[in-house]
Amino acid sequence: MKKLSPRSLSSLISPLMLAGVILVLTPIFAVMTLDRMQKLKSHITDQQLAKGISLIRTFEAGTRTGMMTMHWGMRRIQDLLQETAFQPEVVHIMIVSAGGTILAHSDPDQVGQVLTDIPDMPDSEATKSPVFHRSLLKGKEKVFEVYKRFTPMESRFGGHPMRMMHGMQRTRRAGPFQDKESGMEKHDVLEAGAWILVGLSMDQMGRAQARLLRDAVGQGVMFFILGCAGVISLMVFQAYRTTKARLVSARALSEKLKKEVETTRHLAAIGKLAGGVAHEIRNPLSSIKGFATYFEKRYADHPEDQDTARIMVQEVERINRSVTQLLEFAKPMAVEKKQVGLRQVISHSLKLMAHDLEKKSIAVHTDIRSARSTFYTDPDRMNQILLNLYMNSLAAMDDGGTLTVTVVDVSPGRDLEIRVTDDGCGMDEHILSDIFDPYFTTRPDGTGLGLSIVHRLVETLGAEIRVESVKDQGTTFFIRLSAQKKENSK
Repeated sequence: MKKLSPRSLSSLISPLMLAGVILVLTPIFAVMTLDRMQKLKSHITDQQLAKGISLIRTFEAGTRTGMMTMHWGMRRIQDLLQETAFQPEVVHIMIVSAGGTILAHSDPDQVGQVLTDIPDMPDSEATKSPVFHRSLLKGKEKVFEVYKRFTPMESRFGGHPMRMMHGMQRTRRAGPFQDKESGMEKHDVLEAGAWILVGLSMDQMGRAQARLLRDAVGQGVMFFILGCAGVISLMVFQAYRTTKARLVSARALSEKLKKEVETTRHLAAIGKLAGGVAHEIRNPLSSIKGFATYFEKRYADHPEDQDTARIMVQEVERINRSVTQLLEFAKPMAVEKKQVGLRQVISHSLKLMAHDLEKKSIAVHTDIRSARSTFYTDPDRMNQILLNLYMNSLAAMDDGGTLTVTVVDVSPGRDLEIRVTDDGCGMDEHILSDIFDPYFTTRPDGTGLGLSIVHRLVETLGAEIRVESVKDQGTTFFIRLSAQKKENSK
């Protein structure tokens, strides 16, 4: 395949086509990229939530074990909370009462203070198991906070905290479950609906999120570019194939036209030769006709010889007509247009055919419906056209009939249409496209040049001709010509 140059490439891809590709692909890849970013954000949130839940479950399990086996009080719980919070990603861990008082905190100085930005903590029993989360700013640091009801004495197998604690007391045969350090505080932690909050730093996850988002956007842009390149490549390939097919078709048409021009040139040369030959034939025809006429009169007493001489005269006249038509067809046709009377042209042409029409008992009907009284044409050439059409109709009506000549205005008065109609034998539809070809005829005695001359004369006048015919019903010729003088007419 031939390499496409930038100029040829730009000719194959229009700016509107490129803009259309971008307009179609941009929303698609934008939605895909945003969806991927949303999934990444949801994945990071799930990771942080899982870490927070893991820390809470671990702390609750440690607290439950310490309280049931070693009778921990709040000081031990505070120590465990501080140790649990000693991790890089943990910003804080705190236990808060339902009223917002901090019961335990990874920062001991915060114990006893009231939490100002306390989250929404539902009091319904249905919220004991769900875990909640929120994002907040602690100074300049973004914090992902996970919180839930603090239930250290509720294992995954269920059970009320106090019943589990009393059961453990009976098993160990210990005294009353009371820590000398903070018995009431322990009771508050267990029974007063306390909440545990774990704050995780978003810095590391933020960096990871930014990196993942950059990757997602980069991949989206890359896929967008690849998609555009793919679509444009397909369009270029299709345009190239279409252009190549058109070029092949144009070349074939060019070759066909060259052959037709060459054929026309040969036909023109043959026409000139035929014209010269016909001219040379006409000279001896006069002598032959003269001798035949002489013998026809000389052998008046010999009917058989006289008939032979008469046939010779008829055949010479037929040859002379053919030669005359051939010369008429071959020679250049000069045109001298002028304003002529419409009715005069029609009546004059019919008057010339009156004897032949009367001889075949053919009625003539004229219907001039044009608002014009004159039109611009060459009267001699128009008369020649009409006479040839009349003769064609005459040959189609051997048993008589009606010849109708109609004139109407077309194209709001700018053009005229002359219609020559007969109700003769008509023609088959498949031969209508050939009737204007030279030497095409359906009659044994026809020369095949009459309608060819008509067609050439019509073209010389700058007019148009068409034909409609129905077998055994008749034929109509339509001649459409301009009724006005054009500015470039000479």
